[in-house]
Amino acid sequence: MTTEKEIEKQKREKLKKEKPLVFEKVIKIEERFKQGIPTPIIDIAYSYACNLKCQHCTASRFKKEGRKLTPQDLLNISSQAHALGLCQFCISGGEPLILKDIDEVIIALQPNKFHLTMSTNGHFMTLEKARHLKELGLDKIKISLDDFDEKKHDSNRNSEGAYRKAIDAMMNAKEAGLSVVIQTVVTRQNCQTDRLIQMAEFAKEYDFTIDVLIARCTGEWEGKHEMLINEDDADFLRRAHNKYPVLHRDTFPSYGMDKGCGCVNACLHITQYGDVLPCVYVHIGIGNIFEESLKNIIERGMNIKHFKNYNPKCLSGEDRNFIENYMTKFYGKPLPVPYTEVFAKDDFCD
Repeated sequence: MTTEKEIEKQKREKLKKEKPLVFEKVIKIEERFKQGIPTPIIDIAYSYACNLKCQHCTASRFKKEGRKLTPQDLLNISSQAHALGLCQFCISGGEPLILKDIDEVIIALQPNKFHLTMSTNGHFMTLEKARHLKELGLDKIKISLDDFDEKKHDSNRNSEGAYRKAIDAMMNAKEAGLSVVIQTVVTRQNCQTDRLIQMAEFAKEYDFTIDVLIARCTGEWEGKHEMLINEDDADFLRRAHNKYPVLHRDTFPSYGMDKGCGCVNACLHITQYGDVLPCVYVHIGIGNIFEESLKNIIERGMNIKHFKNYNPKCLSGEDRNFIENYMTKFYGKPLPVPYTEVFAKDDFCD
């Protein structure tokens, strides 16, 4: 069986061959981590436009009037990120593949300087499209698969045939030379099931990896804390990972680093309106990229104790203290909620 270290080595060898400049930045992440220097993957919701209406989606809550991201803004962001030694972007949404200017978006993120990923539902990932994206400089595709049960996936996506299109998209992306990641949402109700193991077997067979996204109380699940996984579920996921290294989640150690919850330190999210969040699921604005530098926003985020201090648990999906005392402060409100309305003086580092 291929070990986790072997999987990671293969990924880095591919990156070194295809994008040597990015590889040189990636191999410095471990030393930066030891020095306490944040190196977040920046997820960008360039547009909230989408062809589906999924149950856990929060896009409608973020929509507002005002300036929106443009390719020129992305070029500015990527230039700032490169100067800071950052090396990874993820294009999300919404559904990126319905955008008319998706080529301009990818080019603006300077593919020669960054490892680029795209999150998609896979509906429009033809083989021709996958090959085109690879030629533009995209490296990885994350395709949503809510359940290995076809009917359950289609139901959650409110779209008959969504499951089959997602599977076809994975195969097309693989043939085009893109790395393929299955993104799956795990709840208290579906975590310890054979279907997750079947998905792991499937990923192993086709040389895919699985990105386990634990449930958060967002979207239609806002306030439904019964959806959150418990300690037994977390242990189940760790055991499953040990047996199937292709199955991973964000709080698991990787590349020799145990970062715990990665808010700000290992991940950031930028909305269509330039608001910067500690992660996709913590809907608290810590700045706006139209108003100040990426450097200043990251420094502010790292000055908040909850993001600065190591936490083995996911803040937004496992840490009940953070969920009940901070996540609940944006329930029912337009998103994101400014950090000044969420955190008190004691929440900041001296």
